[in-house]
Amino acid sequence: MTTLTIQYDARNSQLNALIDEIIQAGAKILEPPTETISEKDKVLKAYQKMFGKRRGNKYTEEEIFIFNSKLQAAQTIAKYV
Repeated sequence: MTTLTIQYDARNSQLNALIDEIIQAGAKILEPPTETISEKDKVLKAYQKMFGKRRGNKYTEEEIFIFNSKLQAAQTIAKYV
């Protein structure tokens, strides 16, 4: 399945008819995602998954080094798999 985003004049009757045909053919209108997760939140969740939750989300330099090393190794290996 592919997602298509279009920008058009909603008052254009030809485009409205075309969109109606597309919807009748089985296309669905999707609502945009309401929650966006920042990169910082993604990294924090990964730290928490690997090392457990900490008070104040404080992690040592060694833990950060280990996390980054594993992440870079996984990305390098993924290139060759």
